[in-house]
Amino acid sequence: MKLITFRISGAFATFRDPSVTTNQTVYYIPSKSAVVGILGAMIGVSRSDTLGEIYGEEYQKFFKNTKIGIQFESIPNKVSFFTNHRSLKEPKTKPFKTEVLENPRYTIYVSTDDESSKKLSTALKKNEFKFSPYLGHAYCPATISEFKEVDAEKVSNTTGKMTKCVVLDESETYNPNFKFKWEATKEGSVIIERHIHHYFKDEKFDGRVLKHWIPTENSVFEIKTNSKRDLSDFYKIGEYVVCIY
Repeated sequence: MKLITFRISGAFATFRDPSVTTNQTVYYIPSKSAVVGILGAMIGVSRSDTLGEIYGEEYQKFFKNTKIGIQFESIPNKVSFFTNHRSLKEPKTKPFKTEVLENPRYTIYVSTDDESSKKLSTALKKNEFKFSPYLGHAYCPATISEFKEVDAEKVSNTTGKMTKCVVLDESETYNPNFKFKWEATKEGSVIIERHIHHYFKDEKFDGRVLKHWIPTENSVFEIKTNSKRDLSDFYKIGEYVVCIY
């Protein structure tokens, strides 16, 4: 099969952690919902036309048919600063901590339906989008480059395979019997983040907080143990495998 792949980068990214409300804490990688939102904006997929509805029918169909993979290619460096906000309850300002991720760079892998794939490929090839892509906030514009359509083969036995990409951990709140283990093939590091992973089950939109294992820049890991997956699959592209979820 073919996967769409491209690089997205910028000076800053602000993919916020929704569980933190008093300060703005940001993730190192975007969630699947954020990536699908970026893709939908590129080709003009409408989120909703109804007041109170977050996801409209067109967007839900696009989300249901789309899976993504992420490779985090930049040095994980966050910058913190404080901004003054005026309280609605008290006539005074109060400092709030804000974070941004500095110089983020990702390779994105996309699997979607034929119609959306054609639209996305055309938009990426021409570098012309319905809405300009950004990394979490309008003040973090994104640059798109290195668009490709690559051959990918689904891999059922991942033991001994190498990866540099984000891996979805389907354990904890989804499947407590799920097992996953890997080891760095050389000096490398990994970041663990918990994101709300949205998905469709029995034609209903659902979500669970799941761990995402994130190799940092130039880190390569060998997969030792990997249980049967329900929400994600591995695909071999060249010498490495990519987790598509």
